Amino acid sequence: MTFPDPKQFRLVVAGPTESGDVDFLDVGPAAEFDFPGVSAGAFYWAVEGGHSKENFGAPPARVALAGPNGSTFGVSSFPAHSSGEVGADDLGDSMTVTDDDGDAGMHASDTIDYEVVISGKVDLVLPGGKKRTLVPGDLLVMAGVPHAWKNPYDEDCVYIVVTVGFNSPEVAS
Repeated sequence: MTFPDPKQFRLVVAGPTESGDVDFLDVGPAAEFDFPGVSAGAFYWAVEGGHSKENFGAPPARVALAGPNGSTFGVSSFPAHSSGEVGADDLGDSMTVTDDDGDAGMHASDTIDYEVVISGKVDLVLPGGKKRTLVPGDLLVMAGVPHAWKNPYDEDCVYIVVTVGFNSPEVAS
């Protein structure tokens, strides 16, 4: 099975209309990103500041992982033979470069990430040289820990990603 470019998926949203009816909603475009030789994709949906029927989200206005009490939903890819090194300025506020083990690709976020590899494969590297190769069908839960992505393989890796922002201090119990 071949999957399309991660920026070409179709988002279908079912929810309440302005009149309160339930219907399929017309939504705006995804927030696309492209770090040549590192990663490309799109965030299709985001919720900011807490989840409810009244605040179930919208297409994001910018590329970022989930903020406090929020979530994002998207598709990402790591091109074949990529090292995962993104400049700190490209990461924005949603991620922090950690440079663990002197690896410029090591970064962390204030999110819990749920990811599903749908094509290709990629190495997930943790501090201390710990590594797992993720393949189609692998499910990953990432708890905001420092990590790097490496794709030394001959095909792109495409995966689905949902990020959930940690609770803000005023909401935490």
